[in-house]
Amino acid sequence: MKRLILFALLGSVVLTGCQKYLAVNDNPNTATVTQSNYVFANALNSAARTMVGGMHITGGTWDGMYGHSTSFTGGGQEKTYVFTNGDFNFWNGTYDNLNDLQYVINNATADGFAYMVGPAMITQVMMYQKLVDLYGNVPYSEALQGTKFTTPKYDDAAAIYTALTTRLTQAVNLINASSFPSNDNSDLFFNGSASSWKKFANTLKLRLIVRRSNVSGYNAAADIATLSSDGFMDAPVLCQPLGGYLKTAGKLNWYYANWGYDQNDGQTGDFRKMGGAIVDWLKTSSDLFRLSRIAALKGKPENDVAMTDPSVNLPANYQGVPLGGSNGAISYLSSNTSGMGRMVVIKGQATRPVTVMTDAESYFLQAEARQRGWLAGSAQAAYEEGVRRDFQFVCNVGTTYSTATQAQAITAANAYLINGIANADWSASADKLKAIWVQKWIALTNVDGSEAWAEYRRTNSPSNPNGNIPSPYTAQSVATSQSQPVRIYYPIGESNNNGANVPLSGSSYVFNTRIFWDVN
Repeated sequence: MKRLILFALLGSVVLTGCQKYLAVNDNPNTATVTQSNYVFANALNSAARTMVGGMHITGGTWDGMYGHSTSFTGGGQEKTYVFTNGDFNFWNGTYDNLNDLQYVINNATADGFAYMVGPAMITQVMMYQKLVDLYGNVPYSEALQGTKFTTPKYDDAAAIYTALTTRLTQAVNLINASSFPSNDNSDLFFNGSASSWKKFANTLKLRLIVRRSNVSGYNAAADIATLSSDGFMDAPVLCQPLGGYLKTAGKLNWYYANWGYDQNDGQTGDFRKMGGAIVDWLKTSSDLFRLSRIAALKGKPENDVAMTDPSVNLPANYQGVPLGGSNGAISYLSSNTSGMGRMVVIKGQATRPVTVMTDAESYFLQAEARQRGWLAGSAQAAYEEGVRRDFQFVCNVGTTYSTATQAQAITAANAYLINGIANADWSASADKLKAIWVQKWIALTNVDGSEAWAEYRRTNSPSNPNGNIPSPYTAQSVATSQSQPVRIYYPIGESNNNGANVPLSGSSYVFNTRIFWDVN
């Protein structure tokens, strides 16, 4: 694994790009002492960039979040499920990021930044969880140790989840034992807030617990007991470099650059459209408030029409693309389909923070844990608060790009919650867990596609048993005998450099060998 061998070089390589985000005057490459704070800042920015890159878009496509305009060619691997170990490599970048974080863990105390060790561990947990959910078994116990293990063994995925849960407890203990500054410009997530990092750790731990909810023999209560008393995330986790992202090549908000526009506002992501499943569900559940912000009007950039224009509230003005929509289907041309909406991309607004996790997801995790009897409190209350938080998030309440006030968002959410539609209105939902899963899917849209795809595999929701909930896997997909993937291939570099340890091979395991928590 050549990427892991590079750990010894990170002290110089990682620092090269830090200055542009930290807005400091000193060149880190000529520093007389190691600057773990620069590495930490770069690692947090890199983590956010990795999460809104390929793993987000591919996972989002496979759970009905995105489709492909038929005005463009390409994307066949996503549309047909015909792909190889040369496609979808989310491995190298993630391990590079893990190495950066390990550098902080190993050196921050000696460098005078001991309080960064706990947050670096928490961020590592988040990124390791992503790897396990995509690949299954991965190097863990022998990883991130430089040349000590040049061909590290692969650890059992379930054992890694257990280790990550323990690591979060250790991280919180370290935070409790550390003295944090009043603010920290190196902390791009929380500006040095110890309480926020502990809430984030609890929320990530709850995500790990809920993900394993259907695994036979799993003792959720034991892990629930290890949650600290600090609570869960009650505000979105945002990544914002010091001075903000800049409308300059290489310094834009990563989401904007990849799926919106370049530094000159030239469109970069017009081929990527909203999925038929998410658009159809928002229409079916009479959710025009979120639809008009999650998706753009068909054939128009996201902010060509003001929110006050009556056309915004006409369902017929939105058209998603089903997975693999036929190249012969005129209705799926760019001029007839909806792109990503103003909740994440508005032309000219290249400097927004990148969203790492929403508070809506936090509340939906709590709702499921309460519904399963693991946490005290009302599942309905957590569910409904999750919906309200998502309504507020999609219009970015309290920011310079708000499209509604907090009061307007809450009023719209409250009306939605009593609309009598299953999986929207709690009282009208016979399957309470399914309602939670569907609303979490909506809340993850345009935020975290890899998490949404993991949830789809865990819950089989959204599903389409009776035509009730739209599914990304319908007869509208490209005709293929290939079944749905349940993971992705280990990258070809692993087969070449660490082949003796790679646990799976062949052309079919990504379609029939599930991740350990995928037992439905």
